[in-house]
Amino acid sequence: MKILNWKKDKKTPASDPYLYNRLNADMNYCGLKPEIQKGFLFYMGAAISIGINESPVDLRQQLATADLQKETYLKIVNAYSQSTGNFSDYGDLDDGFFSKMIYTINSILFQLSGIDPNEIDKQLRTVEIGKLHLSTILKMDVHKDLQEKYANKSYNLNICHNLLEDIFFIMGDYLHKTGYDLGRSYEAGYAHFYMQTTMDVNGTRFLLSTIYNSLTPLYKAFFSYPILNFACQDALKANHIFSNTLQMFYAGINPEIFQPIHRFHQFVFYVPDSHNFRPQWDFETRNDSDKQAIIFLNALSIRNTDIMSLKSQFLAYDDLMCPELKNCVIDRDEFYYTMKKGIIGKYNIRPAENEPEVWNNLGDLIQYFCILFYETCLHALVLDEVIINE
Repeated sequence: MKILNWKKDKKTPASDPYLYNRLNADMNYCGLKPEIQKGFLFYMGAAISIGINESPVDLRQQLATADLQKETYLKIVNAYSQSTGNFSDYGDLDDGFFSKMIYTINSILFQLSGIDPNEIDKQLRTVEIGKLHLSTILKMDVHKDLQEKYANKSYNLNICHNLLEDIFFIMGDYLHKTGYDLGRSYEAGYAHFYMQTTMDVNGTRFLLSTIYNSLTPLYKAFFSYPILNFACQDALKANHIFSNTLQMFYAGINPEIFQPIHRFHQFVFYVPDSHNFRPQWDFETRNDSDKQAIIFLNALSIRNTDIMSLKSQFLAYDDLMCPELKNCVIDRDEFYYTMKKGIIGKYNIRPAENEPEVWNNLGDLIQYFCILFYETCLHALVLDEVIINE
């Protein structure tokens, strides 16, 4: 990973007002508490270099030479807000607090995955203190309350999403009480990253990468905004947060599977020949159960498109949530029930029942709707027949 040694000066690229306003607006639209926003932005600042290296957005041309790498990194790092890169400029913050939270989420993620958290320390730098004692520089005490909250749980999307929001809230609450706004929270995150790399480059990257690779689709979408803004701003401007989240959900899936579904989603959710999201998909209108049913029915209608001619390639896909549905004849209501049950089993997300309080926020619900849409489309394409009993 490229680590930049730089200080803010007159040549530092200016922040982009569009990115700043767009990211803030979408976080607000998704109902994220101010504390969660600030905690997330601190993490985004700390891990933005990780995100550039591991982004699903193709940056090969922009990173082709050393000069292009530096230019690209500086533009992306500074796009949301400009950090000095010096944590002493944020001296009213306790760096140990953030180090503890970063170590804690790593420990819990290992625990949820059934891996001994002590394995983390093998990735961290140790130094000799005296002749008989080795100290692991980035090792910290864990947050006991959080550790106990996630004890005896297993890794799945919903558990991971809740853990992320717990961590972001705790970090953001500290930033909020210290008087930090959104931009300064991001700046402090980058400065903390740079300070940590002076002590342990590889260990810092490992800890931040573990979190990055566990970001759920909603937060991976938000994290991608500075990169999309740099590489293909038109695509960022054209997409609703639903679409950005959906794209991050199927990142890594075979393009032969997700691309036809993505084209169909554009037909369902956008006004024809425009980038305007159809008014009926105003997720802020909280009729959750009704909207859930409408998403299911719209996803099911993929069977009425020419995408059904690709049924054989979907039948060959070996990672179906419900493989027993291949070439199945099924009643529509039973199929709806099977999709909701399958999502509970695979993602630990319970269906919408017009009880808004069961969702962390609107973003949590939108993420579920993305999953429901994708899984329904995918499975609708492998069915032999859907029986509709009016």
